[in-house]
Amino acid sequence: MLDYGSQKQGGRDMKTLLHKKQETIPDILSIIPTMDVVVFPLMIVPLLVLDEKIINGINESLETSKKVLLLAARNQVDHQGAIGTNDLYEVGTIATIMRLIKIPEGGVKILVQGLCRARVSNISTEGSGLHATIEPIALTDDNEIEVLAQIKNIKAIAEKMAIASNRFSPDFHIILSKIQDADKIADFILSHLNLTVEQAQSMLELTEKKDFLQMIYSHLNREIEVAEVQEKIRNNARESMNKSQKEFYLREQLKAIKQELGEDDVEDIEEMRKKLTTLAVAESVKQEIARQIDRLERTAPDSLEATVTRNYLEWVFALPWGQMTDENLDIKHAQQVLDEDHFGLKDIKDRILDFISIRNLKKGGYAPILCLVGPPGTGKTSLGKSIAKSLNRKYARISLGGVKDESEIRGHRRTYVGSMPGRFIQAMRKAGSCNPIIVIDELDKIGSDFRGDPSAAMLEVLDPQQNKTFYDNYLGIPFDLSQVMFIATANTLNTISDPLRDRMEIIELSGYMLEEKVSIAKKHLVNKAITNAGLDGHNFSISDEVIKDIISQYTRESGVRQLERFIGKLCSKAARMLVEKNTLIAVTNKNIDTYLGPRKFLEDETDHKNQIGISNGLAWTSYGGEMIKIEAALMPGKGKLMLTGQLGDVMKESAQAAVSYARMHAKTFGISNSAFTTHDLHIHIPAGATPKDGPSAGITMLTAILSAFTKRPINAQYAMTGELNLRGEVMPIGGVKEKILAAKRNNMQHVILPHKNRNDLIGIEDVTKDINIVWVDHADQVLEQVLLAQSNKVIKQK
Repeated sequence: MLDYGSQKQGGRDMKTLLHKKQETIPDILSIIPTMDVVVFPLMIVPLLVLDEKIINGINESLETSKKVLLLAARNQVDHQGAIGTNDLYEVGTIATIMRLIKIPEGGVKILVQGLCRARVSNISTEGSGLHATIEPIALTDDNEIEVLAQIKNIKAIAEKMAIASNRFSPDFHIILSKIQDADKIADFILSHLNLTVEQAQSMLELTEKKDFLQMIYSHLNREIEVAEVQEKIRNNARESMNKSQKEFYLREQLKAIKQELGEDDVEDIEEMRKKLTTLAVAESVKQEIARQIDRLERTAPDSLEATVTRNYLEWVFALPWGQMTDENLDIKHAQQVLDEDHFGLKDIKDRILDFISIRNLKKGGYAPILCLVGPPGTGKTSLGKSIAKSLNRKYARISLGGVKDESEIRGHRRTYVGSMPGRFIQAMRKAGSCNPIIVIDELDKIGSDFRGDPSAAMLEVLDPQQNKTFYDNYLGIPFDLSQVMFIATANTLNTISDPLRDRMEIIELSGYMLEEKVSIAKKHLVNKAITNAGLDGHNFSISDEVIKDIISQYTRESGVRQLERFIGKLCSKAARMLVEKNTLIAVTNKNIDTYLGPRKFLEDETDHKNQIGISNGLAWTSYGGEMIKIEAALMPGKGKLMLTGQLGDVMKESAQAAVSYARMHAKTFGISNSAFTTHDLHIHIPAGATPKDGPSAGITMLTAILSAFTKRPINAQYAMTGELNLRGEVMPIGGVKEKILAAKRNNMQHVILPHKNRNDLIGIEDVTKDINIVWVDHADQVLEQVLLAQSNKVIKQK
């Protein structure tokens, strides 16, 4: 390991030195690696040598020529690490050893003087020392006039620098003015420049004197620019200090005047300090808040900065640091509250009761993070308030529908005018507790734009390992969200990113059956509508038959939101009649259209009549299940397949797969092969303005296609869903419950489902009441059920 001293001195003339000494320089010299220093010719430098192998090489040199080769190391970072031969530059300086002193602790100190440059052609590590085969290098001096001009420029800028800054000694320009030799001037200035190893090495490797002097001139230019900037900074700082002292003096006077007038804000600051001692926060947080209080105290009260700091401190002290509400862990009470407020929803109720049971056995721990997914109107949002009521927790709701700015989640930085914390910190302040129920509504409708991706910011909020130290940009200090029970709601999971979905426990809420809707209306909706209409005590009621009529012929939805509106409309009509004519209306199935208008969903007679080329399919949407008609028609042509109804790519591929299966099994169904080449096939799915996609219509399309080719009608009492592959196997699909409910809403008697979906009905067997489920594994089983003989009564396509 090597070190060097700061002493650098000028030496003898390079030309004379080379002329006298070059013949005595051996071809092989011992190497001394140097750290943090590049030695130039004529430069005198002290070195500390501790490595035994290098010391052996020095001793060999002292016994012979007293010359060594100084090579700088490339790696200048780790001074304690070993230096390899690959770490040394190829160009170094031949130096003579002027003095050697042994150190009692081990190692030697040597004083060396550079003689000339040399290039290394080979390095040998054999033997007791480190040796190199060298070739001396001399600077060429072709243009003496250019060199003289550069010397004058260097002397001029060096003298200017000596006068403008304190970087050089007072007698620097005096000594420089007396030196005339170019090499000595370069050596003298180099000894005063602060160069990095890379900069110095690049200068050492130059071969032309004019380039060498030009490099010195460039470094001097840079040094004088730095000196001028430093002087400017010092002057500005001096002026700023004078201004600050003046402001401090005036502020103290203003403070004394305010005290006399009774307008001093010292009491507010002292009150903040007292509140700080009572906050249940970490010591680092207390230090940051105390720093902001001190900053407010030093700032002029009427300045913008004081207003920003005061608002920040008000937010900090308004947050419920460490404040918890006592939970009601009575499981029977929770069951009663949940059942009173919501009908059904067994899965989510069971999950809440499980959580209460765990809290009874073990205090603390993380609260669950739930995501309720289902169609609109199924009670997802209102369920959060019921859960808060059952647990005796505070409640807050955050709607993220359409949010595109990441700052809505993490907060705005205080540098912005009118900056505010994010929505979650605002919700915590509103709730006034560290363990509230926070409902995150419409999580699937978060957007993103140039202001960031809010769904990515939600990853920290909904991660129990991270939200313990949630960082809001406005607060600038961590806040604990780990005790919050987050309940997110969404209509679909398709738009929620996989990492965000992974952080939540997904609970799917399906649509309600007819019986469930009737029960919800009788227990909740009717009473609520009567109260809102002011009909309490007027003996107004709505029968079950009227409710069923509204459900089947005015609303076809998975939830009960439209049902609630129509019941409310009936009550408003009753209230109007009571006010205008002082009579109470009696709503029946016969006069319901008088108050609600014509029925919207009349049952078409052809919907349940067997037709050729028309099959009943079942689809899933984010609003629940729907029944769709798939129509297939043949016409003379050249075997062209036409698909209409705004179908997606997956659905188009399902149609092509169904056509391929039909062609492969044409003989089985008595279809000639020429029928596929002499006729065009048109498949259409009505409601053409509505985009449709997905693979689950495979068997439905196949049924319609074969019906069109064989002229056999399709049993209209069947609705079906299932993906079809080329081997005719019926593959599993999603949304089984929603599709069965859609079939029941359309008065279907049978539903054909893939056998692989059989387990999806475990726990929801009530859905299959009053409808027959047909499980199938192969397309032949489907066709056997739904394709009728040609003799059956048929409504032909026109």
